[in-house]
Amino acid sequence: MSMLSAFPTALILLAVVACAGAPPSEPSHDPRPAGELAAEAHLLAEHLRETPAAPLPDGAVRVRLAFGGDADLDLYATDPSFETVYFANSPTRAGGTLEADVRCDAPAPRIETVTFAAVRPGTYRVGVDFPESCEGGADEIGFAVRVDGAIAGERQGSIAKGHFLAVVLEVEAPDPP
Repeated sequence: MSMLSAFPTALILLAVVACAGAPPSEPSHDPRPAGELAAEAHLLAEHLRETPAAPLPDGAVRVRLAFGGDADLDLYATDPSFETVYFANSPTRAGGTLEADVRCDAPAPRIETVTFAAVRPGTYRVGVDFPESCEGGADEIGFAVRVDGAIAGERQGSIAKGHFLAVVLEVEAPDPP
């Protein structure tokens, strides 16, 4: 048998071995069409743009995550010193604070908010985690992220239950003049 003819068989065996140790998957709801998820994310982004937020002091930054009522998403905001603000790390040494950690009992749309008292030069990264669905919730939902204040950016997308998107948005804060 040539090396090339054995190659597909080896790949199949590797896939079987890799999946053998995987935990059984939970039964899932019917997947939502991509167009429906994109429409949901678009509406959430519009909501963030149009919903007035509390004024920020000069030089401060706000990061908001909006999502629907089918899930409990978590917002992660990492500053240029690589310290991340999230439900288990607030406040941070750099002045990042989780203002709101919303759960399934909050009305939709749900908005989680992180603020940084003062922008520092460098890259800010925003991540989203989907640890659990709310009762009867979907296995994939749309979301929108918005950064405003001293720096700005926006992103929308969708996320599946059990997934963590470490970087959905990066915003660069320039060096001071």
